[in-house]
Amino acid sequence: MNKDDLKKLGIEDEELIQKVIVLHGKDIEKQKTDLATTQTELTTTKGQLDEANKAIEGFKTLDVDGVKRSADEWKAKAELAQIEAERQIYNVKFDYAVNNALTGAKAKNLTAVKSLIKTDGLKLTEDGQITGLSDQLTKVKSENDYLFESEPDPNPKPKLVSGGGDKSAIADAVVQAARQAAGLKD
Repeated sequence: MNKDDLKKLGIEDEELIQKVIVLHGKDIEKQKTDLATTQTELTTTKGQLDEANKAIEGFKTLDVDGVKRSADEWKAKAELAQIEAERQIYNVKFDYAVNNALTGAKAKNLTAVKSLIKTDGLKLTEDGQITGLSDQLTKVKSENDYLFESEPDPNPKPKLVSGGGDKSAIADAVVQAARQAAGLKD
């Protein structure tokens, strides 16, 4: 529709013709937008349909037994990974418990004492203790007491200190001068 078509219909007012053309242009733009939207939706739907058909064709060639075997293999791998993780956690807890026990036994060098302990027969209990370790520690301590801090003497003997240079404190010149100043005998 243009101006000439409107004039042929008997509309002579230029202002009115212009308003009709503007309204008609808006209508056409709306129809163009709707058409573009519909074409985009159609293209997207066709693409999705093609992908679905490809997936269906893929399912036709799918080896169900192969998928089951693969799932079983992955399940076995996951179980092995779980077992390995549990073993590593046990080893960390075991080493921590052994180190705590050696520290409690006042070992000077944990590595040196560990090298003398046979860990094959030791077991970690639920409460974090090591069964069989105390017997081995007693044996290692008796054979290698230098690897452990010595126990302090419960009844220490007093240590007598003599004056400087192994002289009696009474013979010290300062003490003698102080005694004389106080009027005391040597």
